[in-house]
Amino acid sequence: MHRYETIFIINPDLGDEEIQNVVAKFSGIITTQNGVPLKVDDWGRRRLAYKIEKFSQGYYVLMDFAGLPAGLAELERNLKIDDRIIRFLSVKTGENVNVEALQAEIAAKAKPPMEAPATAAEEAGPRPEVETEIPAAASDVPAEPETPEE
Repeated sequence: MHRYETIFIINPDLGDEEIQNVVAKFSGIITTQNGVPLKVDDWGRRRLAYKIEKFSQGYYVLMDFAGLPAGLAELERNLKIDDRIIRFLSVKTGENVNVEALQAEIAAKAKPPMEAPATAAEEAGPRPEVETEIPAAASDVPAEPETPEE
């Protein structure tokens, strides 16, 4: 299997529900072609650098997945014929990837970091504040300035 990234721009005039349906459709194509979607990054509506098909904005989605070249060809074929897609670009980012290792890496990133174990003092809780008056030592009291004798 190879690792790919595909970014596509969806028509910004679509509603949020329809945009999610488009993303789900293409994720489904990857899985039906024996691919493994690793990450779907939803970038949202952004301004285009130049107008494409009279659109000045687009809804960007980045998909990172592992699959076979035939699966990528099928995904790109569907991206070409879908009228809701303004543009797309696919890039191969790796060859002969281990899918299980990638999934384990992604699962490890998704878990929150483990907290450091608390020390015995932290488990006991805050210490109570005790107000005590400490008597001043004789050396702590400022001496009166000596006046020179005349």
